[in-house]
Amino acid sequence: MTLTESPSLLVAGIGEMVLSSSSDAHLVAYGLGSCIALAAWDPRAKVGGLAHFMLPNGPANGGSPVKFIDTGLDNFLRAMEAKGAVLNRSTFKAAGAAAMLTVGGGLAIGKRNADAMATALTERGLTLTATALGGNAGRTVQLEVADGRFLIKSLSSVSEL
Repeated sequence: MTLTESPSLLVAGIGEMVLSSSSDAHLVAYGLGSCIALAAWDPRAKVGGLAHFMLPNGPANGGSPVKFIDTGLDNFLRAMEAKGAVLNRSTFKAAGAAAMLTVGGGLAIGKRNADAMATALTERGLTLTATALGGNAGRTVQLEVADGRFLIKSLSSVSEL
C-alpha cells in the first residue's frame, strides 16, 4: 500500500483543513511531528475532512482556522457539518503528537496536543476510533474519502488505522 499522488490530492498545511465529498479525493497532511492531524469521515454522506493542528491552545484570531485545538476544533466540526457530515455517525482518527519539541520545563508539545485533542472531543461527545499518537518519529497521513481509510507513513513503513 502506498500514499497516493494524484490530481485529487488536497493538502492540509499547518493550521489548515481540507474537506471533500469527492470519492476520488485524497486528503493529506505532510511531515507531522508534534502536530496532530485529525481525520473525520462520515460513511453515509461520504464526506471526509483532515485538519492539521499545531498547538493545544492559543488566541482565537491565530490567523489559521485550525492552528490551535481549543479554538480550531469547532471550526473543523462546523465545516464537516456544512459539507453534509453528521458528527455522531462519523469516525475520528488522529495521528502525530510525537515528542519532537519541548517547551520550558520539558513539557512535550506532542503530549499536550494529544491530551488536548482527547479532552476537546470528549467535551463534544465525540471519540477517537483509532490513533497513532506519540513516539518520536514524524509521520505523513492520508485520508481516502471514498472509503475512510486513514494511511500513515513513517520513515520505514505505511500502515492503516
